[in-house]
Amino acid sequence: MGRKSETGGVTPLGDRIQVRFSWRGRELRPTLDIRPTAANLKHARRIREAVVADIRAGVFNLAEYFPDYKFAEKHTADALGRTFRQWADLWVELSARNLEDSTLRIYKRHLAAYWTAAFGDDMPKAVTHERVLRHLARLATEHLDERTGKLVKPLSRKTQNNILIPLRGVFELACKADPHLRNPTDGIDNLKVQKAQPDPFDPEEVEVILAALRERFGDEYADYFEFACFAGPRPSEQIALLWQDVDLRSGVVKVRRARVMAKDKERTKTAYEREVELNARALAVIERQRARTQLKGEHVFRNPSTGRPWNDEQEQRKVWVIALRTAKIRYRPPKECRDTSVTVALMAGADPLWVAKQHGHSVTVMMKDYARWIPKADRGRNLETLNRALGVVDSAVKPQLSEA
Repeated sequence: MGRKSETGGVTPLGDRIQVRFSWRGRELRPTLDIRPTAANLKHARRIREAVVADIRAGVFNLAEYFPDYKFAEKHTADALGRTFRQWADLWVELSARNLEDSTLRIYKRHLAAYWTAAFGDDMPKAVTHERVLRHLARLATEHLDERTGKLVKPLSRKTQNNILIPLRGVFELACKADPHLRNPTDGIDNLKVQKAQPDPFDPEEVEVILAALRERFGDEYADYFEFACFAGPRPSEQIALLWQDVDLRSGVVKVRRARVMAKDKERTKTAYEREVELNARALAVIERQRARTQLKGEHVFRNPSTGRPWNDEQEQRKVWVIALRTAKIRYRPPKECRDTSVTVALMAGADPLWVAKQHGHSVTVMMKDYARWIPKADRGRNLETLNRALGVVDSAVKPQLSEA
C-alpha cells in the first residue's frame, strides 16, 4: 500500500518514480529512471520542488529535467504552438515596457512590412537561417512585388540593419521559451554603413537662409530656425521646449524632454538633462517668442500655420526645402542647424568641452566629429599658450625646429 500511495507529487511507478506537476494549464506526469527506494523518493521530491520553483519563476525547461519524457515534444508544441506572427505580436506587447513609443511603432511597421509578410503563418522552426538570408538578399535588390506588380527599390544598408533589430528580438523571445529552437538570426551581422560627417552651414549661408524664410514664410518660421542654428538643440528637443524650462533672467534653458511623433517624453535622446547658456542670437529669439506663445500654452515654439505645438520634426521640412531653394543654398536637412551651432561656437574659439556640454555631446563625439573645425578658430593661440608655459618665445622656436 505504501508504495502505491502518493506523497508530495511523487509516486512509485514500477521500477521508476513518477513526478506529477502542472505546467501551463496541463498536468504532466513524467518519470525518473531511478528505483523507488525511500532515499530516491526523497530525492525525487526535491527535484519536484525545483521544477515547481522554476515554473513559478517562468524559467522551467522540460528537457533539462526529463530528457527522455516521451510526451515532451507534444507538450512543448502545445505550449509553443505560436506562429511567427503571434510571436512578433507578443514581442511588440512585451517590448512596450522598455522601448520608446516612437521606436516601438517603427519596429512594428518593420515587422509587418518585411517579416510577417514573408513568414507570418510559419512556425518559428520553419524560419531557417537560409530563409532569412534569402529574404534579406531579395530586399537588398530591385525586384517586382508579386502582389502589386510594381518595381520595389532595394533597401539601403542602414535600413537592412534596422529591420533586423525587431527580428532578432522576436527570435530571442521564442528561443528563451524553447531551448531547442535555433535562432536563425545568429551569424547575420550588421552591414557596415558609412557614417555621414557633419555638414553645417557657414555663417553667411545662415543669414541668407533666414532672410529667405522671413520673406517667404514670416518672422516666426525664421526665428524657429535661427534658434536651431544658434542654440543647437536636437529638433525633437526644440519642439518640446516648455516655458517652464526657460530662465530669462539668467539666459539659460533646461533641455530635459523631447517630442517624437506628436508625443512628449520626459527625457532626451541621451537621457541626460542639460543646461544651455543662450548666446545673444538665441536669447533674442526667446524674447520675441514671449509675445507670441507664452500666454497661449506651455510650448515655446508652436506651428505658426496652426497655432498648435509642432507634432514632430518633419512638419517644418517643406518650409525648409523651399527656403533653401529660394536662397540657392545647397540642400542639407534641418538637423544640420545643430551642427551649425556647434561649428560656429568652435570657430569662435569656444572651449570644446563647453561646446560639448551645451549640445549634449560626449567629448569623444566632439573631438572625433568636429575636430576639423577647431584649428580654424585656433589661429595659433594654443601653440602660443604652450610656448608661454614652456618659457619659449615664438622667435626662438623656429630656428630650433629647423636645426632639428
